[in-house]
Amino acid sequence: MGSKILIVEDHFIEANDLRIILEKAGHTVCGIAASVEKALLFVQEKKPEIVLVDIFLQGNLTGIDLAKKLGKDNIPFIFLSANSNESTLEAAKATQPYGFLVKPFREKDILVALDIASYRHKHNIELMQRHQQWLGNLLLSIIEDTAGQEQKLILLVKAFQPFIHYDYMVINTTFKDDTINTIFGFKRVDYNDYSAIGNLELLKSETIMISEKLNSETCLLRTKDVVILDEVQFEKSCLHDKLNNNFKDVYGIRSCLWMPFIANGIIDMSICFYSCETDYFNNDGVELLTLIRPLLSKVLENIRKESLTEHVVIDFADPFKEEEIMQINFPGIIGNSSQLLHVMDQVRQAAPFDTTILILGETGTGKEGLVDAIHRISPRKTRPLIKVHCAAIPADLIESELFGHERGAFTGATERKIGKFEQAQGGTIFLDEIGEIPLKVQSKLLRVLQEKEIERIGGKSTIKVDVRIVAATNRNLHKEVAEGNFRMDLYYRINVFPIILPPLRDRITDIPLLVDHFLKQYTFLGTAPKTITKAVLNKLMDYSWPGNIRELQHLMERSVLITKSAVISSVDLQEPELTVQKEIANLPVYQTIEEVERKHILAVINSCGGKINGKGGAAEILKLPPTTLSLKMKKLGIVWQHIFK
Repeated sequence: MGSKILIVEDHFIEANDLRIILEKAGHTVCGIAASVEKALLFVQEKKPEIVLVDIFLQGNLTGIDLAKKLGKDNIPFIFLSANSNESTLEAAKATQPYGFLVKPFREKDILVALDIASYRHKHNIELMQRHQQWLGNLLLSIIEDTAGQEQKLILLVKAFQPFIHYDYMVINTTFKDDTINTIFGFKRVDYNDYSAIGNLELLKSETIMISEKLNSETCLLRTKDVVILDEVQFEKSCLHDKLNNNFKDVYGIRSCLWMPFIANGIIDMSICFYSCETDYFNNDGVELLTLIRPLLSKVLENIRKESLTEHVVIDFADPFKEEEIMQINFPGIIGNSSQLLHVMDQVRQAAPFDTTILILGETGTGKEGLVDAIHRISPRKTRPLIKVHCAAIPADLIESELFGHERGAFTGATERKIGKFEQAQGGTIFLDEIGEIPLKVQSKLLRVLQEKEIERIGGKSTIKVDVRIVAATNRNLHKEVAEGNFRMDLYYRINVFPIILPPLRDRITDIPLLVDHFLKQYTFLGTAPKTITKAVLNKLMDYSWPGNIRELQHLMERSVLITKSAVISSVDLQEPELTVQKEIANLPVYQTIEEVERKHILAVINSCGGKINGKGGAAEILKLPPTTLSLKMKKLGIVWQHIFK
């Protein structure tokens, strides 16, 4: 069944060509708009399911402006682009499009991009529904709990943990009455640890009265929607809102997510999530909070009732104790930095479902440990976790390794081999360095994702598999797709739930915890763990760690082995491997003949505006018959997506 599609393109010929292709494939084109203003009218009236939007349009607004609006309305969109500069393309990527098509289009590319967009949107909707149901059940359990206000506040604070990443949280249960203390603040100190912030500390000074805060002219108190304040907007709010200003000064807050609750046309209660980062709040959080706001309002009413009837006083000095119902352990993952806590929240958010996960990060950041955590807290934890290091398997053997082969399928196949996917039946398969898989095998992997079935080499029938796929890479897959080394359709299918592991240099507050962990790990039998001096620790925290956690681990192991005393007072951070890498980097880089030919052909096609045939086309300039040029392009892996890159 086709989709209802809106085309936003100010060149009529190109828009009409798109319409013909789409309608021929069974889709419905509900309109063609040449400007953002007209597109918004179509969106409101026709309710398209997918929007194809050109970046540059008539009028003052661009396709990027439209994309931001579509993202807020949860409407999937695919960018259309001609020759755009790098800054424009980066701005377009920041809107998180469901696909990217470069002009001129091929019919196949358009239809594949639409299929991927529909697939990703469907999975996003399913994931949002599951999250809504999960969070809704937690909120209902809070209402039904017979405990007092303190316990219910603990449960409420922890309920948001997997879905919205925050450093501080403020709950106001009554705006209308400033005679009682109804503002509660909480600071996140570890994955399952929170401490309450006292009212005087929250407001920084006894001279700042709650009533004064409520009467301030902040943009937050004028809105009735769930809103995100980015760094610039939060800075502006601080000019009027003393609470926000104090949070900025005392805790280094840079953004917030505000959710008001309305009663009789005015704001009655609110919850505000604060972050020390600028980009952790997104539209998914806004959508989820909007969906559960009616139920959440009942929870706050219930907590307010408890506070009025039981007069429970929270001890603001003591951190909350762990609650078994909310506790999930991550053995092997060390640290409590804001960046790492965000990753752990994402793991808890995605692990209970079968959503495909793509882990991105530099070498040595701990991707394999994260996979262990995902599998351990998933419903598949009692089934196998099969790990495949794709870069370590020769290209001509990886297909057999993944999917297996029958006896006699090729020379040397003396017996049947069961592949990794069959070994992982009912469990999880981890494809490390998925970017190393050859294009031929990528198409088979795509079939596993689409059809949930495999076929052994030499086999005559398909085999159904029930496997959850977790992939990881340290490569830039966007670049690999652009260069024709990685299938675009496969990329978008594995990129349903991406998790980015931060490098160690971006989470230096975790270094003391990691050092302590490794020093204990490498303690010899019968001896006490060694310690390091403060000077050494400072040196470690100032280092850039190109090898990330793995480099720190190896350094600690060497230091324990070579240091005879109980205290490590010096470390050598000049790795021989790094020196070799620098020497290699200074050597001249040579390209193969095919690489030179490919770049030359791409440059000529770009200079012709993408024109291949006819007068002034690339074939004429290269003095090649158009058919020969097409064959060369196919051989060299040049597709339309690469033009103008």
